[in-house]
Amino acid sequence: MNLNRPAICGFALLLFCMPPTGQAQTIDQASPEQLQRWLKQFPAADANGDGKLTVEEAEAYRKRLHKRLDGRGDFKQEYTFATTSDDVRIALAVGYPAGFDAGNGQKWPTIFSTCGYTFATVPINPGQFGHRCVTVNASLRGTGASGGQLNPWCERTWQDGYEVIENWIVKQPWSNGRVGVIGHSWPGLMGFYTASTNPPSVKAVCVSGLFDDFYRGICRPGGVRNCGFPEDWLNSYYHVKGPFGSGEAAMDARGLSEAEYRRIVASRGLRDLRQDMLWVSLHEHLDGPVWQEKSLAERAALIKTPILLGHQYQDEQTGPSGCWLFSHIPDDTPKRIILSNGPHQPPPVLQQHIAAWFEHFLVGEGDGTVADPDKRVHYHFETRRDGPRGRVTTNPPLAASDFPIPDTQWTRLYLRAGDRLSLDPPKQDESPDRYRVDRGHPLGGNEILRYTFDIDAPTAIAGPIVATLWAKLSSVDTDFFVLLADRAPDGTLYGLQRGLLRASHRRLDEDRSVYAESDGKKVLIRPHHPHAEIEPVRPHAVHEYRIEIPPVAHVFRPGHQLVVRISRPPSADPIGVTKWVGPSYRYDSDAPPGVVQVLHDREHPSHLLLPVLPKLPPIPDEPPDPKTIYGLQRVE
Repeated sequence: MNLNRPAICGFALLLFCMPPTGQAQTIDQASPEQLQRWLKQFPAADANGDGKLTVEEAEAYRKRLHKRLDGRGDFKQEYTFATTSDDVRIALAVGYPAGFDAGNGQKWPTIFSTCGYTFATVPINPGQFGHRCVTVNASLRGTGASGGQLNPWCERTWQDGYEVIENWIVKQPWSNGRVGVIGHSWPGLMGFYTASTNPPSVKAVCVSGLFDDFYRGICRPGGVRNCGFPEDWLNSYYHVKGPFGSGEAAMDARGLSEAEYRRIVASRGLRDLRQDMLWVSLHEHLDGPVWQEKSLAERAALIKTPILLGHQYQDEQTGPSGCWLFSHIPDDTPKRIILSNGPHQPPPVLQQHIAAWFEHFLVGEGDGTVADPDKRVHYHFETRRDGPRGRVTTNPPLAASDFPIPDTQWTRLYLRAGDRLSLDPPKQDESPDRYRVDRGHPLGGNEILRYTFDIDAPTAIAGPIVATLWAKLSSVDTDFFVLLADRAPDGTLYGLQRGLLRASHRRLDEDRSVYAESDGKKVLIRPHHPHAEIEPVRPHAVHEYRIEIPPVAHVFRPGHQLVVRISRPPSADPIGVTKWVGPSYRYDSDAPPGVVQVLHDREHPSHLLLPVLPKLPPIPDEPPDPKTIYGLQRVE
């Protein structure tokens, strides 16, 4: 069986070809505002990569999409509802494969996806799964044509997925009782939550574009408020045409009149906006139950269904923490994770793994190699993209049994005098380095400390990183921003990963932190800060700050430099920049003005703990042009 290029969220392409009511019905009539909206939804339409969409570019992109969607009408479609146990009607868009005949008794597996985006209002083309499955696309309660109140991050919504599967899908006369769950980004998050309810009929799950912890992973990394992408995204709940425009899309898809749609909206009732995630993000400054009960890491241990995860380190939307979910899923659950450098849009290699996963666990075919416990983790190094619209290519993976890789050599690089990093700790007193924090500086801080390490042989890292800083502040608080970067021989600096920590949130929970064995000793590889209370800094006193830098995999080539920058958080994060809306993560860091001194002497050996691999992964001998490495951004 060949599940040919399964959809992750590519069915959103339909929307570009079917303009919603009230928008320009022909591209040549599109307003500048409409073109900008299209660009945000379809960045690949920007042919010349200048961050602006022209009418000509939009029309050329529409033609390409029509070619890709040829035959989308060659499958039977149905729009229906499933009623949940609390009497809410969930809108379903069903796609039947070519050759489907309700009267011949043939039984089919099902691919299920759910979210609140516009593309959830139309069926997924079964052709994307080789016409071997029925597809069911569900609009979350409170979105599209579904009733109920929108709250994606509560158990009632997660139970909807369970009930649609167990009380509707497998009760259909065409169902063979086997269901697969798929999704990337919001559909991926909802697919993960659905999997955590363990519907008995779900046999395989393939999800990507995730984060593990609402507070630490995306909304307040290190205790610093991220007022960029997550809050921009959450504001779309309140779109005048339904959440994320899904109401208008449902009217178009189902042929609903304005009055019919308004009756659906009226049936939902008023919701308490103080329960919305936007309110929590804005007003809940410390971690606690209101955050924890929503986090995927809290649900991961419940999952029993074979699950495939995908993660890109420089994800500019859902961020860098999603790969940790692999560790939270029980070891007796078949699981695999595909890791690569790159932005939110996953590389094509993930689609190949999805096809194999469904083929084995959902359909019961294939050779079973996807279930090999010694190859549960696939690291792809130096995934490349040649230009803004170029082809994405991956190197063969480094396969391992676990995450992080068991034989990782945890290596310390010490901050030393002369702006350098060294494998040798300081053996005598060295003067501290310092940088000034200016309140309200437009660049987020006008002083940066830089430390470099020369690379003379190819060196690969893969896994989490910890920056341990011994520092003195002249004020009662500050926010640390530690950037790991690669400086190319031409002097260009490319950001790899970063970590943040608010000084007053420095307390460490040793029991919930993650450790690894190195030379017979336990080393801290993921510090867990409770963020449960504020502990002001005593000015001019020395404190230790252990800063989590999320996982990344990278090969430093000879002639390059490993660079660490320490500063106040910039207002615009240099990792994961999305061209069409500017920097994706933006930090509300308004620490008191003052001076930060970073110590590196015998008593205070500030250092970076790196996950160095004992041998190189499968990569070409010829180093790639750094500009082509997928997801990396120039930061200097």
